[in-house]
Amino acid sequence: MRIAWFLFCGMLLMANTNREELFVIKEKEIRVAGITSIGKFECSYGNEALSDTLYTGDLPKARQLDFVIPVKDFGCGNFLLNKDFKTTIKADQFPFCMVTVQSLNRGREGFLSDLAVNLAGKELFLNDVVFKHQDNQLVGEVDLSFGVLDLAPPKKFGGLIQVEDKLSLQIIMGM
Repeated sequence: MRIAWFLFCGMLLMANTNREELFVIKEKEIRVAGITSIGKFECSYGNEALSDTLYTGDLPKARQLDFVIPVKDFGCGNFLLNKDFKTTIKADQFPFCMVTVQSLNRGREGFLSDLAVNLAGKELFLNDVVFKHQDNQLVGEVDLSFGVLDLAPPKKFGGLIQVEDKLSLQIIMGM
């Protein structure tokens, strides 16, 4: 009877342990979107032909994924928006931005990760960002304000065109 009880308890413990998962990341993309007084804008940077591995669970393997982004390579759809975006995030002073996806763990709504974001010389640490698994991608989204980044929302034509203070940062990891 003791052996049966021991086996039963052992199976319960094994069933409740966090299982490790791995994701082979083949594409990484960062999108920054916002709203102006005349419409929406979206700037993005993508990197294809990768082969990074991101693990979940408690094992101390390669558990972070770095996005090193040359700011000059962000595309916003046309040269005027490209120039305004790069001026706003101080591309001359800070030619690279970096996003690090740290410890990815399974949660109720998807996967949770801590992020380190270095944009326009400002370093932010964001806890428990939700990444959803959809269409063979892990997609996480964070709302930031210009104030958090110590930036001023741009204005054009004497204030006729203004950008709202909210920016949406989307991190996409394609598998």
